[in-house]
Amino acid sequence: MRRVVFNQKGGVGKTTIVCNLAAIAASRGLRTLVIDLDTQGNSTQYLLGPLAQTADRSIADFFEATLSFSIQSPPFVTYATNSPFENLDVVAASTRLDDLQVKLEAKQKVQKLNQALDKLKGYDAVFIDTPPALNFYSRSALIAADRVLIPFDCDEFSRQALYTLIDNIHELRADHNEDLSIEGIIVNQFQSRAKLPQRVV
Repeated sequence: MRRVVFNQKGGVGKTTIVCNLAAIAASRGLRTLVIDLDTQGNSTQYLLGPLAQTADRSIADFFEATLSFSIQSPPFVTYATNSPFENLDVVAASTRLDDLQVKLEAKQKVQKLNQALDKLKGYDAVFIDTPPALNFYSRSALIAADRVLIPFDCDEFSRQALYTLIDNIHELRADHNEDLSIEGIIVNQFQSRAKLPQRVV
């Protein structure tokens, strides 16, 4: 199962959700992979610690390789780094993603992650952390995923933005990934004693 955690707003808990769900899956004996598509690299830092600085390859290396034609591309698993946790590997983020984005969009490489994960063997669960924007990388993740989880800050502005977000996901599903389903909306920062959060939910 491939899950992406996505919201166009930052600071809503995407990384925390990805890391914790991945840790739970790995602790249950599932061979688990985290793919960090956010240039901030918080999932990478959190799960790899000092290993993040010595990772041989990153997700940027994968996307850069798609820009050059090759009869036999390296398998996606070669971009993963073993974490200190049993059953848990990470495809590390990179600041180079920003520089690559324009080239990847120009060459229409938005399906490449999906194609690579279709060939990926040996993992029971894949979790994808995304940047806080509907850009090339978050679209790539949504196209490659089976399910999307949406973190949601419990306020009126977030509620209004949620409708636009869901419309964007439905449009992408219609155009690129008809199997993508919204698995759930994860409510964060809920204050049970306040009336507004209850109404928003």
